[in-house]
Amino acid sequence: MKTDLVYPKAHLWLIIPFVLTIAGFYMSYWSVFSDAPWRQHMHGLTATAWYLLLIIQPWLIHNKPAIYHKKLGIVMLFLAGGVVFSAFQVIPYQVVNDFLPDMLKYGFSFGDICALTGFSIAVVLGVLNARDYNKHARWMISTVFWVLLPATARLLYFPLLAAYDGNPPISYIQAAYICFAAAHIVLLYLMIMDYKKYKKIYASYSFAFIGVAFYTFAIAPMGKWQWWINICHSVIGKGM
Repeated sequence: MKTDLVYPKAHLWLIIPFVLTIAGFYMSYWSVFSDAPWRQHMHGLTATAWYLLLIIQPWLIHNKPAIYHKKLGIVMLFLAGGVVFSAFQVIPYQVVNDFLPDMLKYGFSFGDICALTGFSIAVVLGVLNARDYNKHARWMISTVFWVLLPATARLLYFPLLAAYDGNPPISYIQAAYICFAAAHIVLLYLMIMDYKKYKKIYASYSFAFIGVAFYTFAIAPMGKWQWWINICHSVIGKGM
């Protein structure tokens, strides 16, 4: 059975975005770990635990009895719920942060909500397709693309901000676009490889490709539209 499973080296490849994510949130979370509020700890630690298990799971299914993969999958399901719940505890504080420009407060709040929605759908469909290894693996891997942008944008922009004394050659949204393009090149490569081998495009990757593109390019206009700003303050802001 295991010889038919996909992505035998997925655990190694998944380490790359994990390292990028940890590095991207170093300045805003890990470097101030002891001073961070509980909501950030809840989100940061559940997300880190989820990602570590996401790396372990492909190795388990290829090297150990499937029962270990299944049991760990139950733990991951609870962690995924923790990631989403804790993120929604952080977003209201982002909306009322007076030190952030409107695009970051409102535009990225919209992007975060879209990313969490896509992440949740991918997790649920991954669970529902647990018996189909091809679909299950791709749904779970696609979760990475939904939540990668915030970390990689920070990783690109913050060093430039420091290097250019607060006046970097690109804006934060431009950094997000660059990181989006890089991630989508990888996602497109995976889709092309699937088509060459299986003559099909899996829904998991196409869903992530379209969904992440949508919310990335919606960030800038959503940060300016008054109707969304009103929603943020009337609904999200009251979640504090």
